[in-house]
Amino acid sequence: MNEREIRELAAILVNEHGEEALKVAEARRLQHADARASDAFRLWSSIASAAALLLAHRPERARRC
Repeated sequence: MNEREIRELAAILVNEHGEEALKVAEARRLQHADARASDAFRLWSSIASAAALLLAHRPERARRC
């Protein structure tokens, strides 16, 4: 999966879950924590990071909705 696809998935999470998107991504990452070298753990780590960036740059108005 490339960076664009990861950002798109993060954007979908933010769109669907709002401020909770980071918690959702981190929860999914934790499901794979026993295999930290796994593709799934690394993927959800990347998605969580991308979601955090999107949330940090979200306009104030969008955060209240």
